[in-house]
Amino acid sequence: MTSNELESALADAEDAFQRKPKNPEAGLEHVSDPAVLQLRKACRLLDAADFLLDRNGHFTVIIESSFVAIERSLQFYVEETGYDVAGQRHTEVYELGVRAGLFSRDVAGRLEELWIENRSESYYRTGVAGEYRARTIHGLAVQLHNEIVRLTRTQDCICV
Repeated sequence: MTSNELESALADAEDAFQRKPKNPEAGLEHVSDPAVLQLRKACRLLDAADFLLDRNGHFTVIIESSFVAIERSLQFYVEETGYDVAGQRHTEVYELGVRAGLFSRDVAGRLEELWIENRSESYYRTGVAGEYRARTIHGLAVQLHNEIVRLTRTQDCICV
C-alpha cells in the first residue's frame, strides 16, 4: 500500500464517521436512551461471539467482544440505577457496579484483575487465545448480562 492509498483509505474512514449511517444496525437505530443503547450493544456483541463460537474460531475476537459486552452490560445497569458513566476508564465500571449494589468489592476486584491480566494479554500482548478461554469468558458475559436483565426487569434486551 502506498502512502497515497493509505491516506485515501484514512480520509474515507474519517468521512464515514462524519455521516449519519444510511443502513444502521437493526435494534440500535431508534434508541435515544444511552443506557438502553449500551444494553443493546452488549446484546449484539454477545450474538456475534455466539456466531463465532458456533464456527469454532476467531477466539481473540470472542474474548474481546465478551469483555466489551461485560462493560456494556455493567454500563446499562449503573446508568439504570442513577450513576453517570460518561468518560470512565474500562476498569472503573467495576467500581460503579459495587456502588450500584450489583456485586461486592471482592467480585469487582476479581473482574478487574481478569480484565487487566487476561483481556490485555489475549489482545495486546503475547497470550494466545484458545477455545476454552473464549467459551469461559463468553459464558461469564452471558451470565452477567442475563442477571442484569433479570434484576432490572428491562424489556429492552434484544438478545435472541
